[in-house]
Amino acid sequence: MSQVQYFKAKEIAEGSYLIQYAFTDKENTCCYLVIGQDRAIVIDTMNGYGHLRAFCETLTDKPLYLVNTHFHFDHCAGNFDFDACWMHHRDIADYYDSRISTPEQMAERVKKEAFPELVDQIEASDMTAFTHHIPVYPLYDGDLLDLGDRTIEVVWVGGHTAGSVAFIDKKTRIAYTGDCCNCNTLLGFGNSLPVETYLKNLLHFHKFEDQFDIMYGGHEVQPPTLIEEGIELAARILAGTDDKAEEPGFFGTQTYGAKHSTFPLREDGKTFNMTYNPERRFEKAPEPRVINFQKRTRF
Repeated sequence: MSQVQYFKAKEIAEGSYLIQYAFTDKENTCCYLVIGQDRAIVIDTMNGYGHLRAFCETLTDKPLYLVNTHFHFDHCAGNFDFDACWMHHRDIADYYDSRISTPEQMAERVKKEAFPELVDQIEASDMTAFTHHIPVYPLYDGDLLDLGDRTIEVVWVGGHTAGSVAFIDKKTRIAYTGDCCNCNTLLGFGNSLPVETYLKNLLHFHKFEDQFDIMYGGHEVQPPTLIEEGIELAARILAGTDDKAEEPGFFGTQTYGAKHSTFPLREDGKTFNMTYNPERRFEKAPEPRVINFQKRTRF
């Protein structure tokens, strides 16, 4: 294992840390550590580069528990550093079905992003790789995570994925939002929910807006007013009055609800934006699940 420093931390509130990669300036993925009197939670684990648990143990001696905002690889690839994880029940099946890279593949990606002086020091053993099964426990809307001197509330904001959640810390008035509401909310994945369902969940999230002053997400920091922009744009999409902007994006050419001036800025000066499948704007009657017993790609 090399001596590369993979992480850096910034205290954003009492006992609350924003953790980012230190080996590059090309990654905007981040995660969080929230330390309570009796225990601490790690919120997401990013891409699995480096060993996050060991880094968090330099910041606290409290027992560490891992929670995920959703199942996507850039939020949970480092989960295998921990003994177990908690995520919304609607994302668990997709988490198990996700593909995972080998340590060698991960190291090659890191070398492409690392500062030049670090490239030759990167080793496969630096990567967090799947070595064993870890238990995955379900979270539900309204759950409270007890840290001793503070509780963190789980709020379901499904849309980006079916099980996307936000974690609200009333003590520090911070909402940790993952990818559930940001300037590039992607609703084009197979696990994404229809725009109509997402709008309902944004309205639910909006009810908690008086409990936090800032939203720390998985890639950006935003004010709570972004939720209102999301509600407005989702409603326009359902009404058919959005911009229907065909622009390059994560899935190639995709439909954005609002036109950009220069990404991620919108032409109208607002911030929230979202991609969506025009064929999946509205909810449909649920169809029965088909179990085909195919081998899972993760385990």
